[in-house]
Amino acid sequence: MFKFKKGELTDMAKALFAQERAIKRLDGWFIAQETIMKTSGKYKSKEIDKANTLLETVKILPLSVSENNIFVGTQRDSFARSYALINPSFKVEEFNGDCDPTAVFNDIEPNKEFTSERIQTVRQYMQNTDYVKTLSEVYKKYESDTKEVAYFIEQVTGHLIPDFRYALKHGVLKMIDGIKDKEGDGCRAMELALQSVIVLADRYREILENQLKDAPQNRANQLEYMIKTLERVPRRGARGLFEAIQMFILLWQVMCLEQAPNPFAFSVGNADRIFAPYYDTDRETATELFEHFLVFFNVADRSWAISQNIILGGRDIDGSDLTNEVTYAIMDAYYNMNLPQPILSVKLHKNTPKEFYENMGKFLFTPGVLTPSFFNDDSLFEILKSHGVDSEDLPDISIAGCQEPLIMGKDNGNTTNSWLNLPKILELTITGGVSLVTGEKLADIKKAPLENIKEEFFKNTKYFAERMADAANGASKAVSHLRVPFLSCFMGGFENGIDVRDTKHQGTKYNGSGCLIHGISVAADSIVAIRHMLNERPNDKDRLEQALKADFKGFDDLHGYLCKCPKYGNFINEADNETAEVANMAADTVASLKNYLGNSFRPDFSSPSTHLLYGYWVGATPDGRHSREMLGYGVDPLYGDASNGMGYRVLSSFGLPYEKMNGGYASHFGVDPNYFKGNTFEKKGAEFGERIIKPLFFNEMKKGISPFYLYVNVTTPQTLRKVLENPKKYAPSGVYIMRIHGTFVNFLDLSPAIQQDIIKRLDPCSASL
Repeated sequence: MFKFKKGELTDMAKALFAQERAIKRLDGWFIAQETIMKTSGKYKSKEIDKANTLLETVKILPLSVSENNIFVGTQRDSFARSYALINPSFKVEEFNGDCDPTAVFNDIEPNKEFTSERIQTVRQYMQNTDYVKTLSEVYKKYESDTKEVAYFIEQVTGHLIPDFRYALKHGVLKMIDGIKDKEGDGCRAMELALQSVIVLADRYREILENQLKDAPQNRANQLEYMIKTLERVPRRGARGLFEAIQMFILLWQVMCLEQAPNPFAFSVGNADRIFAPYYDTDRETATELFEHFLVFFNVADRSWAISQNIILGGRDIDGSDLTNEVTYAIMDAYYNMNLPQPILSVKLHKNTPKEFYENMGKFLFTPGVLTPSFFNDDSLFEILKSHGVDSEDLPDISIAGCQEPLIMGKDNGNTTNSWLNLPKILELTITGGVSLVTGEKLADIKKAPLENIKEEFFKNTKYFAERMADAANGASKAVSHLRVPFLSCFMGGFENGIDVRDTKHQGTKYNGSGCLIHGISVAADSIVAIRHMLNERPNDKDRLEQALKADFKGFDDLHGYLCKCPKYGNFINEADNETAEVANMAADTVASLKNYLGNSFRPDFSSPSTHLLYGYWVGATPDGRHSREMLGYGVDPLYGDASNGMGYRVLSSFGLPYEKMNGGYASHFGVDPNYFKGNTFEKKGAEFGERIIKPLFFNEMKKGISPFYLYVNVTTPQTLRKVLENPKKYAPSGVYIMRIHGTFVNFLDLSPAIQQDIIKRLDPCSASL
């Protein structure tokens, strides 16, 4: 490798990130779509045609290499400036139940090169594709259900974890050689698609060779090594860490480009184990290399490539710890750079070494620095094994997107395919299908007597869930028109030739469809409140619906009473048991649904800021929640309802059926840093493990499967308000990282509604120690 001074590559990585954040336009995705328009239709086979358009795109896409690059490659051409939550103009009230894939064309601003006419031409082409026409028909058919979000469905792009390990070891040429004699259009498409990454590498090498002609000596040394690296990878396998990182970046770039625009939430997987075989240097050098690797995952001014996840740590089948030197080098790189992307997650288990917790201290207790998501690997092993995952695959449990557990390279979980809104279904059960928000008749269901509210609510949940599954499968069939032969090479297709999106033949070893279940605490607390009202204030039975329609205006006495009824999160048996029953019902209902291949939907109790969006379309609820307020986040109590501290809140959560949450779930603690008294980051990190992680994940009082997910924000509402009031003082770099849900982002990039949501959900009373 070329020689460099300590910290030199770090300075280059920081300069590279600054250059990336200065980019205000993202046009590459449009060029990719325009190339598809111009070159598609040459082959009858969808797979081969897609592989050809990918190859043609790679040939013509404008490329560049910064003087600060030591690795070539970018995700810039795969993403638009679209992701709503980091768009400052985003408003919760603008969300609707339709997911128009051509809306992305609104995110490119016309100029002399990309004229309105040019943009409209490509948009019209896309509107007439089988993909868009099929998807539009699905949304039209189920519009009455989705317009106020009794449920939501979407076509899933990204949200997978490719396994690049074979390619890194053997090279792409060996993969092409291994598939060229296999029969079928799928194999021909994959063979063609794999050539794309070789073409891309050669184009970058030509750029470097031109730059070398006029480069000063220090940069020339770097360029010569970069050129030498590209002469080997991706054609042949990597021999060391530098080559492995460069090859990984190129593979990732092509994989994302194949699904442009906006393949959110592709995830790296167990990065420390992926790169460990190539670890041929010291920790400090590896850290500086990984700093450049992390910059690659940031796209333009707001790091638009959201929810790409890297996971570290974990255990093997025997329970032995799998952390290594690469684990700590990557953690050092994360801390030094403190970037908005990619997400950092860690897998913990009973034998996680104390050093690992100590190393996390600097993340948790440095204001404005990213914090990892925490996963309980012991629980995940048990849960996924009980749902059919072979023991040999369990160490490869990884996280797609925010918190969805999948097996790297073997699992198409179709994770965000459907979204179920329990409080909205409860609302329609109470009113007989009439919206409390708009007064519109949305569903042909009977008004339930309050005495039978739970039974009828459960029945209606099944009714809407079955319709949701039909719609979600329709969305999956729509996106199957867009084949992904390159990605499929790393998801089982190299062995069987089946595209990962094929809806008639299963290409991955494991397959399912996700359903994100919203509002269990609001629904359960509402059922408890109705029961108490019927027993204690029966004369109010006929007033309840009127009070809900009025958002409790003029019903202060009834509202006050409902708010005081038992609430989940306070270790009150009635409320906790009701929440567990609602969660069990929802999980069982979802798991009974079948996807396009006949596999089960996977219950996922996550709400990636959709607790705000879906709550906006739910009227006042019998637990006392006001109309259009947020729902409870994930499996957490509704903010403000759990007032007895973290201990009681954890005990309440122990009743939930984690064994049924094989799709994942979400939970958040807002933790005051003043609770921790250690005088070093290491001591505070160890204290955090003892006081937060072990009581939640490894508590001997918990019978059965323990909780397996948590993210935290270690701060206070007062601190974040100061950051917003004076960002130059508290975030002089312009970056102040906070967790938003399963991902972290620059707090200053967020829309005001999301900033206030983070502050509100710190909910200090619910997490006091």
